Amino acid sequence: MGKELKLVSEATLRSHIQARIRELGEMGLFISGSFVHTERKCGSKTCACASGGPKHPCCLLTSKVAGKTKSVYVPVDMAEEVEAWVAEHKRLKRLLKDIDELGERLIRIHVAARERRKTNQARVKQVKDHLDS
Repeated sequence: MGKELKLVSEATLRSHIQARIRELGEMGLFISGSFVHTERKCGSKTCACASGGPKHPCCLLTSKVAGKTKSVYVPVDMAEEVEAWVAEHKRLKRLLKDIDELGERLIRIHVAARERRKTNQARVKQVKDHLDS
């Protein structure tokens, strides 16, 4: 979303927040972690990979658990699907960050508008008092 300081109304910010919330409702399956393409030995003693030949491609889903990296083997037939889940999780994090930033901007704009109203009310009172005297 960025740090742009455009002048927008509270209603506009609320509309942007609601749009992001609707996007959350349209999200598919997601999973946290990193999707990794790598290579490994298959474990067969008769395979070429056991004697220094080319290793077999494989995919892993890695994440941190209690400060340690946890790896989950992803079967080849699920690789594309799991990679999409990881991408959807990143999208989820971006949407939540946007909602957070928009909410903070909404609070700041509300406070500034309240202060302007107080100032304007004080000026109106001064003018009325001046006219009445």
